[in-house]
Amino acid sequence: MNTARIRVLQITDPHLFADPSSTLMGINTSETLDEVLAKIQSDYQEMACLLVTGDLTQDDSEASYQHLKEKLLKIQAPSYWLRGNHDQPHLMEAVNPSAMQKQVILGDWQIVLLNTQVEGKIHGYLNETELELLDTCLKQDPDRHTLLALHHHPAPINSRWMDQIMLENPDDLARIITHHDNIRGIIHGHVHQARKYQFCDIPVMATPSTCVQFAPGSDKFLADTRQPGFRVLDLFPDGQLESRIVRVREEPMKVDIKSNGY
Repeated sequence: MNTARIRVLQITDPHLFADPSSTLMGINTSETLDEVLAKIQSDYQEMACLLVTGDLTQDDSEASYQHLKEKLLKIQAPSYWLRGNHDQPHLMEAVNPSAMQKQVILGDWQIVLLNTQVEGKIHGYLNETELELLDTCLKQDPDRHTLLALHHHPAPINSRWMDQIMLENPDDLARIITHHDNIRGIIHGHVHQARKYQFCDIPVMATPSTCVQFAPGSDKFLADTRQPGFRVLDLFPDGQLESRIVRVREEPMKVDIKSNGY
């Protein structure tokens, strides 16, 4: 295998507030994001880009998006943002239009970022515009390896409450995918946990939030005590993809596990 690799990092679901002292389920989301970014700066400075896959802020304010943009200036690589169900697209565009690219070309690879947000709803949906974009990106250069980035998960993860708010039309996504053979992996956020599974025989990777985690396999909302983290993806010229989760530390996080929602 050619070892010349492209490194991409993913963070997701930071849920920032305009007020950096605000908390979510007892967790200061600004401070936990700072910890994640400090770990990235310390150990993973060499990267092609940083993907931020949705639920960027919690309070629907322009100031919270500005807060995120300023924090990401510490990272010496471009960042690309996806909408999550909590996000305000017009504010994202206003604050950081250069981060809203739909296709990123990196050598032998492309990253396609698809919007699964349904404004005002929690579940996800890929409209025809997004599906056509994916089809076009896959067709125009069939020899280029593709990493697909979403916010919502495209298949059940054995968590009843989360699976009620997943991508609502996975069959439409599958219809596009099965007509091409150059997608090498799918990443997403939304579920606030690390997980790896298959969709259309393609590896799918869920990434922990930079703030609060959700307990895997839970029928109802339940917080987890695992620490915040991020995903490292190494993309190789022959189409191989290596990935791992990095957490800020190992010991359990102090979180309000009795909370019934966020």
